[in-house]
Amino acid sequence: MPKIVDILNLKGNPFEHYVAEQEPNIAEYAVKPPYFSAIDGRALNTSSFILFGDRGAGKSATRLTIFKELWKQKNQGKSVPLAVNMVDFSSVVNGKTLKDLSEATLVRDVAFFVIESLLTWLSSLEEDERNVYLEGQNDEEKALCYSLIRDFYMARPAAMRERSVHEAMVLLNQAFLSKSALWGSKQWGKIAGLIGIIGEVLTKTLGGKGEVAGPVKDILTESDDQSFDSVLVLRNLVRFAGIFDFSGVTLLIDKVDETSATNNSADQTAAMIHPLLARVQLMEVAGFGWIFFLWTAVKGVFEGPDRPVRLDKLGYATVSWDDKFFSLMLDKRTEYFSDKRFALAGFFPEDVDLPATLAHIVKVSMRSPREVIRIMDVIVREHDIVYGDFASPELLSPESVEMGLDVYVTDRIATIYGERLLAQIFRLNRTSFTNKDVQRVFRVGAQSARTRIQSWESAGIIKLVGTKAGEGGLGRPVNEYSVIDARIERVMQRQLITYDTPIVAEAEFDEVED
Repeated sequence: MPKIVDILNLKGNPFEHYVAEQEPNIAEYAVKPPYFSAIDGRALNTSSFILFGDRGAGKSATRLTIFKELWKQKNQGKSVPLAVNMVDFSSVVNGKTLKDLSEATLVRDVAFFVIESLLTWLSSLEEDERNVYLEGQNDEEKALCYSLIRDFYMARPAAMRERSVHEAMVLLNQAFLSKSALWGSKQWGKIAGLIGIIGEVLTKTLGGKGEVAGPVKDILTESDDQSFDSVLVLRNLVRFAGIFDFSGVTLLIDKVDETSATNNSADQTAAMIHPLLARVQLMEVAGFGWIFFLWTAVKGVFEGPDRPVRLDKLGYATVSWDDKFFSLMLDKRTEYFSDKRFALAGFFPEDVDLPATLAHIVKVSMRSPREVIRIMDVIVREHDIVYGDFASPELLSPESVEMGLDVYVTDRIATIYGERLLAQIFRLNRTSFTNKDVQRVFRVGAQSARTRIQSWESAGIIKLVGTKAGEGGLGRPVNEYSVIDARIERVMQRQLITYDTPIVAEAEFDEVED
């Protein structure tokens, strides 16, 4: 059964991976996103910045590109800050709730990831070069290394350190150009052991105190936040990085909305990161730069009264892509996998209106680069299933596109929103509605309807689009909401998903509350 990738003699499926971390060669075909230059400069200068964007808008790809660029300059001998990824928030998430969340808790995590990144980098050096750093410190520097690593790294349980360091090694391995033989052979187990040894050397030998005396409190359960000075910790982390010839620290924070406690909730996502952003002094520590990659939905929360953030004191932008970007992105991917023999048009017959087809795909993707790639993968996969047994090779047709889009939306939305929210919105079965429409369909009062609407709005399914006159043109204007997710809109219009619970017609239920 020949696949279209084989028919076109490609060296792989250009659309197979949707997550930037899974594409080690992404630098070969990545299209630099909007604001890349602005963020790149701020990351180098340890200035803080927030990039808001919808899910799949390329925030993680931007983060990884910045991360790799900083390490590339480091490998070239330039003065750069220590680039650190902070994408794991498991230590502050308990099931589906946030536990003991505070500024101090988050800053302890920050310290852990900074130290972990530096130790991992040290493990990549040849032994002679590493020893220059380990043996060339004065007493003050030794004391700083000792206290930071003891309190914020070695205090964390060994099992948690081992799990976390593996993720750090994978990302750093993609970024490093020059590596020790151990790193070159990707002997992760031995490297992890070496990182542990380096940590012990810096705490025991350089600390000059032998074994750490007495039990060390676990920083994850430490409750004495009153005496914890976050600003001082950040300043010490900058000094720590400076000992190893880094100009400071640039922390790249991403995936805040991808935990069990924050998924599908702008409010919870904002709550997770608010303790950091709410304190402007943390953003102003010299030599420590914060680059946040945040879901667009949280911007409205930060601008509201419940979790206010002084965005006027921080640089920020909202990423958006024009149609030319999507075309260029798909063209460059196809060119890379075809060894520059053809671009995206090579997947389609000449009579297909490619601009219109791509515009259609982009709309369903919610203008998300990641989702455009995912859609193309589904289209190719479904096309292969249908046309794989044909005697003559078949390129992608308009029918292939429509078939792929139907499969994509029905599969994808369930992974984004979950059964409960989808059952509610599909029972409503309206792309535009008011509170009274919700009351009639669900046979509930105004407050219960409002609660449902708020949950859909927080998840990003709908938004308030304005007001309309009351029924019959009487009474005060009422809020009008619209479905803004094109995937859900397509499911409704094409009736791709149905639920057993019948929809109640308006005429059958008139007792609604004002």
